[in-house]
Amino acid sequence: MSVVRTSIDAGNSHNYSESDGTVAHPKVREPVNPSLKGIKYVIFPENGYGQAWDFAMIVVIWYYAFAIPFYFGISGGYYQMCYRGFSIFNSVINAMIIVDTFLAFFRAYRDENGLLVYSLKRIRRRYIRSGWLFINILASLPTSLIILGEVNKNEASENGKCDGKLQEYFQNPHVRYLLVLEGVKLLRLLRIKKIMQTSEFMSKFWERINVEVALTIKFCYMIVLSSHWIACIWGFIALQQAGSFAHSSLLDELNWISNWYNSSYVEGGLNPIGWENAIPRYWLCLFWAIQSITAIGYGNISPVTTIEFAFANFLMLLCGIFWAYIIGSLVEVVQGLGSTGQEYIARMNDANQMVKDFTVKELPESVAGSMHKKSSKRVRRFITNQRVVATKNWSESNAYTLDESYPTLGILSPELRKLCALHLTYSLLETIPYLSSKYLSPEEQTEIALQCVTLEFSTAENFTAHPDLGRGILIFRRGFATVSRNVPSKFLRWQSDIKDKPIDVDEVLVEDEYLEERHLVFHFVGFTKVFFVPRSAIMGILEKNERAWKDCARWRYLKAGLVLYSLKDSPTA
Repeated sequence: MSVVRTSIDAGNSHNYSESDGTVAHPKVREPVNPSLKGIKYVIFPENGYGQAWDFAMIVVIWYYAFAIPFYFGISGGYYQMCYRGFSIFNSVINAMIIVDTFLAFFRAYRDENGLLVYSLKRIRRRYIRSGWLFINILASLPTSLIILGEVNKNEASENGKCDGKLQEYFQNPHVRYLLVLEGVKLLRLLRIKKIMQTSEFMSKFWERINVEVALTIKFCYMIVLSSHWIACIWGFIALQQAGSFAHSSLLDELNWISNWYNSSYVEGGLNPIGWENAIPRYWLCLFWAIQSITAIGYGNISPVTTIEFAFANFLMLLCGIFWAYIIGSLVEVVQGLGSTGQEYIARMNDANQMVKDFTVKELPESVAGSMHKKSSKRVRRFITNQRVVATKNWSESNAYTLDESYPTLGILSPELRKLCALHLTYSLLETIPYLSSKYLSPEEQTEIALQCVTLEFSTAENFTAHPDLGRGILIFRRGFATVSRNVPSKFLRWQSDIKDKPIDVDEVLVEDEYLEERHLVFHFVGFTKVFFVPRSAIMGILEKNERAWKDCARWRYLKAGLVLYSLKDSPTA
């Protein structure tokens, strides 16, 4: 079977034949498609190891989100400099970042239209230009091992009791610079959103979990992370003012910890003084952070210096906004995330119930097609794609008209309704010669526009005619598809600029029963959205507009008939 591949990418497309592995081009013929060069090294999103690695990197980034602020604000580098096991653990995590930095050169990705990009050249060019290569290199520096080499290894005793020398290490400029480089790893937090959006593992997670539960967990995580960061900053302020967490330094200098210790410390209770008391110090800082965020404010931990008052004032304003946002978001989650969110949840729950009721989990390839994806996954992904990239106002069926897509049309005056309908479809209808303004009046174009529908297709769907609307012209708005006739061909004509251009303009005029087995068949790859002009609407207009038929449509009808007739005796694949 000969296949024409049509990719819609920023208005450009690439069509080539897969019958013999050659590229079809009007001037250049190459023996092998350049985009396939090195494809055996490409890591595709569906790869199980790749999905497991994505999950591991999400865990690593979350670890850094909590660990690095703790290093700076609570421990002051105590665990890194005094515990070799901790430094070795961080070195292992660091090695994972190094591996991830180079794996990114081989990771296929999906563009804004959902088209899978697997060309190593394009992958590497995008990675370098994005700036993430530089950030990842900085984040992968083995600072933990270097710090371990800077300090005197023989001075650290077996139980990590190195607080006697820690002051000297902390004041060492080389160690302080290395601690700053350790903080650069926090830049990888900027990537967490991208991973969450593009990771196949996270897509599966969001499609299977209850959406309300997932969002509740998300907001709880935000509260915990924000409280942790505020606690670490609050501890870091005391460290900077005292210059050390040692007993003598921390109590001799005026700061909030010494103030609390002198007024509230109880013998045998929580003691935040000393390098080794990092965990008790953290609980004290976290206690103040939570009561500040929730506006409880017991007053037992209070600022005493100018810097502490400035930070506390800023934090109170910020926490008021943050807490209002969290409460509002949680209320929205409880209410079902608004009308669109409610419908998405309802549709996903219905889909999950339908999948559970499948009498056969896997159908034979002769029935389900050659796509390796499970039907259950395709159903869930289709509904998710509808919500994310396609439809804001969902209709009861997949084929929705202008009135269903834009309810405002139904409340406008007749004249204004026609005008808006033309605004929405004029440029698309102008691409179809016999439906353009050269032959049709604005009223006739409006009549056509209001009968057109938008269709959405999932991965591996085939389309020749709509079960209710029949055949028609397809104008791609988003997505990617291949087209076949079941007729082998060595080379196919190169096409470009396929987006928002009509397909099947001539053959749609030919009667349905004429060489039906040779009509175009569309095979959709990825989520696809098309503007569909039904044949019934086209023929209804042409019957009334004799000029459009005689001067344009009938000649295209004859041309299409001859093309189909020439394929009559062609062997099928």
